[in-house]
Amino acid sequence: MRTRIEAMPPGKARTAAEAWISWAADTVESLDPLETPPQFPDIPEPRADDLKPFLGHWSPYDP
Repeated sequence: MRTRIEAMPPGKARTAAEAWISWAADTVESLDPLETPPQFPDIPEPRADDLKPFLGHWSPYDP
C-alpha cells in the first residue's frame, strides 16, 4: 500500500491516503496483543478453606 501511495501524484488523494495509512498503522499497533510481553496472573497462596467445596463432609484441617 505504501508503495502505491508513494507512486501517486501529489494532491488531495495522496494526502488523504497518507493520513489513512498513518491511522491504520497506529490502530494496528494499539491492537497488537504482543506489544507487551505476556504475564502470568497473580495466584494467591492456597489455603485449607479453598478445598472445602470439594471435600463434602470431610474437614480440610483433620483427616
